[in-house]
Amino acid sequence: MELESSSLPQFCRNFEDYCRLLTEQCKILEVPRPDDYAIEVSYQLAQRIAQQIHFHGKLPFSEFMQQALYAPGLGYYSAGSRKLGEAGDFVTAPEISPLFGKTLALSVQQAWQHTAKHILEFGAGSGRLMCDILRQCEAEQCLPDRYFVLEVSAELKQRQQDLLREELPHLYSRVTWLEDLPQSFDGVMLANEVVDAIPFELLMQTEQGLAQGFVQTSDQGFSLTFVPTDFSRGWQKQHQEICQQWPDGYLAETYDLRGDWLSALLSTLNQGCLLLLDYGYEEEELYSPYRPQGTLQCYYRQKKHSMPLTLLGLQDITASVNFTQLAQQALDSGAKVLGFTSQAQFLTLSGIEQFVAQKEDSDTMPHVSVAQQLQTLLMPNEMGQNIKVLGLSKDFSGALSGFSSFGRQTV
Repeated sequence: MELESSSLPQFCRNFEDYCRLLTEQCKILEVPRPDDYAIEVSYQLAQRIAQQIHFHGKLPFSEFMQQALYAPGLGYYSAGSRKLGEAGDFVTAPEISPLFGKTLALSVQQAWQHTAKHILEFGAGSGRLMCDILRQCEAEQCLPDRYFVLEVSAELKQRQQDLLREELPHLYSRVTWLEDLPQSFDGVMLANEVVDAIPFELLMQTEQGLAQGFVQTSDQGFSLTFVPTDFSRGWQKQHQEICQQWPDGYLAETYDLRGDWLSALLSTLNQGCLLLLDYGYEEEELYSPYRPQGTLQCYYRQKKHSMPLTLLGLQDITASVNFTQLAQQALDSGAKVLGFTSQAQFLTLSGIEQFVAQKEDSDTMPHVSVAQQLQTLLMPNEMGQNIKVLGLSKDFSGALSGFSSFGRQTV
């Protein structure tokens, strides 16, 4: 059932009012104004979410985020905006340097000694990682029998296919794009910067105890309100030792949907391993009282900020990964932990430096030297320490160099 436009809040009652709202948001964030087509898509999404809030009173933040990112045809990952690279909203490791994909290819080939020569990549972005892995595997005469990609964004799927046709057309037939998880999979699963965009709940410590974040509307736009709920009280009881250290006003994220996602993946993994690479922390560090504003971040045109209710459907919304939770979820799902370490440690132990001496002709950022690429991937103040690597396995007898005795082995 749809509302009459007169029943909608003023900010999304008509296109002109919504344009004014987005223009004001862009001024506050100091970012370029979207074009009219992008604003139209955002406007339709705002009306859709406003209707849901009208009927339900308010939406848990996770449901708002699900719509903002994944609403069919309207959400950030479902619509057609350019997301990755210098012309997009953010840059990931494969766009920074081919060294990243080349090194991951070495780990994949190690794993293939103990499992089927298949890859399943989740959220393959621009397709750069896929192409770099395939190119390196071809150079080593160790191509996968099949390379599967599960991608929710139609725009990114098209970019992946175009890039593969352009750079490695003779390998196109080896790649298959999936609509859903396969019923069973043997081989290596890869997820690079995927988990951080799975919806999460927001919590705030208040005088009344822990409260859950909800999105509501007024004539001025969307806003956040925090209300004690059975969920927040249950979470506080379960994590009492952590919560008692938090001051009033402390913000945090919870990640049940991410655990569900991982369980679904592992249920399809019959034999092989899974590599998760993402921004995140172990639980004790993630929920430290010295991190009072949480880890929620939004990305729009290379601008990072923490205002998730702005630029609806036009920006990415993320939060750091709780690797302790994912490791425990994996154990509960019958998997084992291969290892856990920083991206810098994993890439170094996997052999990234062997590629540095080779002359690199980067297709992605040709004006950036190999030394600069390496610094971004490895230095602690860049991706090196901020991104972690968690390796999981099922019925897998092998080991990966990136998780050798020099790396951290527990989460």
